[in-house]
Amino acid sequence: MVHSDGPIRATSADPHDPSEGDRGAPSNLYEEPNLRNPVIHEWTTATASTNDRLVELLEAGADLPDFAVVGTDHQTAGRGRLDRVWTVPPGRALTFSVPVRVPSDTPADALGWLPVVTGVAVRAALAEAGVAAQLKWPNDVLVDGRKICGILARMVVHGGRTSVVIGAGVNVGLTADDLRAGGVPDGAATSVLLEGGRTDRDALLGSLVAHLRRTATAVLDEGSAFAEGATAAEARAAMVTLGSAVRVHLPGGDQLVGTAVDLDAHANLLVRPDGAAEDATVRVAAGDVVHVRPA
Repeated sequence: MVHSDGPIRATSADPHDPSEGDRGAPSNLYEEPNLRNPVIHEWTTATASTNDRLVELLEAGADLPDFAVVGTDHQTAGRGRLDRVWTVPPGRALTFSVPVRVPSDTPADALGWLPVVTGVAVRAALAEAGVAAQLKWPNDVLVDGRKICGILARMVVHGGRTSVVIGAGVNVGLTADDLRAGGVPDGAATSVLLEGGRTDRDALLGSLVAHLRRTATAVLDEGSAFAEGATAAEARAAMVTLGSAVRVHLPGGDQLVGTAVDLDAHANLLVRPDGAAEDATVRVAAGDVVHVRPA
């Protein structure tokens, strides 16, 4: 995936003769989409936030198919949880967002799993690129404790429909110097390059979207039963938070210290506070989790 000269959209008067402004788009833009060749609705050299751009498109009435990609080579004002702003040098990350329409009969308790199963999809795509990764609740992907991907999901109501916008930023070509220049503490983050994986962003995007289609569709199809199904079990098995001693920084400034023991039916984290009875847990729906040590 290389730089483009402006917005790239999945429409062209002649799909086999892209215009000057379309040069540099992901190589699959003008091909028939398939499971490893996702629809690229738009790809730009730079944008503030792919999530915000996709929300803007949906609210303006754009009719995007599920899992159509809105991406950029350089996200200049990306936000993570708690509105943290983060940026990386141009072309060093895979940064994109996709919409997923929510059927009207989908139970609300299932939707909390979408960020988690996005992590499952990222982990599977990274494995195909030669990088073994793990999940951290609620929306990070790690390699031996070092962050390689962040995920942010947002619900949008548009035209009488509800969609979840799922954004991901995978560190692909970041070097150790890039991380230091960005003020990242040693050992806090990594990239596909630093882990010795294959850094083909086209291949990684195709793999990730294909796996996300599988995991997100499972959430929507299985509904309330999802939490006890195979994909939820896959997520739990990959999540290093579970079984770890944690310190959770809760909204409002409180802290909860204990052991993370499971995910509930809504994908909330269940924490057994230090000193509490074996079966006593606190449900955490939102918070910043620090892994203290293995339990």
